[in-house]
Parts: sequence; structure tokens; C-alpha cells
Amino acid sequence: MLFNSFEFISFFVLFLLIYFNVADRVRPWVLLVASYVFYMSWEPVFVLLLLFTTVVDFATGLVMGNSDRRAIRLSAMWTALGLNLGILVVLKYGNFLTTNLTDLTQSLGCSTDWRIVQFALPVGISFYTFQSIGYTLDVYHRRTPAERSFLTYAQYVAFFPQLVAGPIERASHMIPQFMKRHQFRAENIAPGMWLIAWGLFKKMCVADQIAPFVNTIYASPDKYQGSYAMLATALFAIQIYCDFSGYSSIARGVARLFDFDLMVNFRQPYFARSLSDFWSKWHISLSTWFRDYLYVPLGGNRSGRAVMLRNVLIVFVVSGIWHGASWCFAVWGLVHGLGLVIERLLRWQFEDAVKTAHPVIQLAISWAGRLATLGLVLAAWVFFRARTLDDAWLILGSFGQFTPIDYAVFKMSGFASFEILLSCVFIPFMFGVEALVARSQRQHPGEVLGAPLSILLGVLLMFTILLFGVFGQHEFIYFQF
Repeated sequence: MLFNSFEFISFFVLFLLIYFNVADRVRPWVLLVASYVFYMSWEPVFVLLLLFTTVVDFATGLVMGNSDRRAIRLSAMWTALGLNLGILVVLKYGNFLTTNLTDLTQSLGCSTDWRIVQFALPVGISFYTFQSIGYTLDVYHRRTPAERSFLTYAQYVAFFPQLVAGPIERASHMIPQFMKRHQFRAENIAPGMWLIAWGLFKKMCVADQIAPFVNTIYASPDKYQGSYAMLATALFAIQIYCDFSGYSSIARGVARLFDFDLMVNFRQPYFARSLSDFWSKWHISLSTWFRDYLYVPLGGNRSGRAVMLRNVLIVFVVSGIWHGASWCFAVWGLVHGLGLVIERLLRWQFEDAVKTAHPVIQLAISWAGRLATLGLVLAAWVFFRARTLDDAWLILGSFGQFTPIDYAVFKMSGFASFEILLSCVFIPFMFGVEALVARSQRQHPGEVLGAPLSILLGVLLMFTILLFGVFGQHEFIYFQF
């Protein structure tokens, strides 16, 4: 059940009608049932795994909350982590690990085949698993109390607006919201609808318009190199941003309409001044999760610069692997990790000199940083999007070749003149609005424009989506993670 489908609209309207017309004590059950129905719309059997994760983490959380003995608390924590990570590794990485192990042993002269049956990957498993792990670690370290109500905790894990693609929420932010009384509030309508409309516009009018061309070029990198590869990579950078930030925006808007608040997951990352700045604006819930639950436990920046740089590399390689069982994702994470290491080395070396430099030089350095960041991010997207490392190297190697562009390729890929025209209008409009929002430090366009203009543009936005949006079963990219 996709956000960009009439099926979800029907489901959500029905949910709101029921949710706000039942007694307060019944509403948590309505929300939990709706969340499970939403998740079962992909594959009903996967809801058993979601329920199992919920029961395990709730039970181990109670054990940790009820005991002061370190050994008991440690055993409960490792039980929860072992089961959560074990399930994730087997389902998501089992075939990848055993296939590589088989290839390694066969290259050494052994005929052992370690490969296992490839399992279907439950949608959203990486997101709700990390959210559950965050709760377990917070309870163990006493950063948050163990939740005593199974109903409340089950809602936290299965909350349908952000269940399958985030943002990855913290217990300290979400669990108190499930405990309070929620009423229909007129003041939630405008921001909620604006967030939904802006997310649908980015997904249906931008990301899905350019997706066919990107898919065509990356499906046959040996046929389409040079100019095609560069254009497809630039368009993919726009596609993945509009696709994922669009989902996050819709999730926040949907939750807002029934009086829940989800964290901001994107803050115009392509306007970043540096790679560090980029990661403070891109997939914020994941980057802060890795900061708090991996980077800091590894020592963070407390043990000297060399250890800090090591930790940065570890975090970003693991972050890459989190996205999928592929060497391409690992290299994508490594590229970002190395970029951050180089950035920090340069900052340590020249930061004082830059602070005392002439303003013109400072401005030039600032723009050089922006361009270098954008260049590295674009190059790294090649590894993220390519099917294999060989394809990625082939695409990158062709970037210096400026080949003539044939319109027939665009037409064949489903990105013909009308779609090109729409994209030439929608993409600059989208980035222009994003720049306006970034400059004003607001959360969505509706907050910047003021009531009359906001309503007018919101209506025009909905008509644009209905007239020019790409309808159909076009999944969000991050569902596969």
C-alpha cells in the first residue's frame, strides 16, 4: 500500500473517520490494527516477524528496567540485539555472505558450496529493526525508561506513517506521544496537507518523471556512456532525493493530521557547504542513529584524531552496508567516509588560515567546498545506483567522454519531449522552493508563504499532481532497504 496510490488514500480516510469517532481508550487499538493492516498489504506473513521483534524487545526491555544487576541487564540487551541483528543478517545479508564465502573457498581450490536459499526481504525491516535496537540500547543505558505497556510499545514499533521507510524515530520522542490524548485539531490540517502535497509533488512529478531515463541508462551502461551516463547520474541524484525526502514529507504530513509529530529527515542537503554539512541534512534519522549508537560507542572523537578518523570510516562503511547486500553499497559508504576523512584533515591543517584570510578568498573557498561536496556526492551515487562494481567503474570511466546525445534514446526510455518539458519546469521550481525554505529555516513551503499565498499554491500543487503526476504502482526507492 503505497502513499502515492488511491488505495492508501481510501485506507487513510477510513482510518481517520474511525480514529476520531471512537472513545479515547479505543484509539490506540485502532492505530495498532491500522498499522498492522498497512504492513500486511505487502505480504501478510511478514507481520509475524514484526510482532516477534516487538515481543522480544518489549520483554527484554522490561527485564532491563526491572533489574539493577548488570549481568541480567547485559544478558537481556544482548538477547535483543542478537535476535534483531540475527534476523536482519540472515534475511538481508545471508545469501550475499554465503555466495561470497563460496566464491572465496572455490578460488582456494575447495568445492564447498555455502550458499543458502534466498529469502524474501520483508519491506522496512532495516528501519523498524534499527528503531527497536535504539530502544534496547537506550533502556540499557538508562537514557529512557522501559515501557510498561505492550500496547504503547507495539504502536511505537509499527506506527504506519514511518514504518517502512522511516524516519527512524527515538523512543524518547515517540513513546510519550502514544500516551497522550489525541484530538482532531484544525491547526494540523494546513501543515499536514502541505507536507503531503509537497512530498507527492517531489515523488510523482519529479522523481517518477525522470526515473525511466535513469533506469534505461543504468540497465545498459555498456551501451550508454559519456554524456548519457553523466546526465543519468545527475538525474538520479535528483530522483533519489525527491523520492526519499518526498516519502519522509508525506509520512510527517500523514502523522500530523492525527496529531503526531515525526522528526525532520531532510534539510535541503544539496545546498550543503561541506560533506559534513551534507550528512547533517541527508537522512538525518539514520546519520544521527549511527552517531549515537555506533560512532560514540567506538570512542567518537574522545581518543585522539587517528581513532576519530578510523571511527568515521567504520561508521560510513557500515552505513553503506545497511542500505543493501552489495559491494556497491559498501564502496558508496567508503567513498563518503574517505571524503569526510580528507575534509577533516584539510580543516585541521588550514582552518586557522582560512579564518584570517581576505573575505573574497573565504568566499571562494566556501564555493569550492560546495562544488567539491556536490562532485563527490554525485560520483558516489554511481556506486549506489549501479548494479555491480564493474558497471560503476564503467560509468565513472566514461564521464570524460562527451558523446553526442540522440533524442531517440530519450523517447525509447519513456522520457520523451513532454516529460522532458515537465522536468525542465518542475526541477528548477522544486529547488527554488527548497532554497526559499532553507533560507528561511522553516520546515515546509507553507510556513514561508503566508496563509493566502500558501492556500493558493497548495491548490495549484494538488492540481499539478493530478494533471501531471505519474500514477501507478511506483514504489519508493528506500522500500528495498
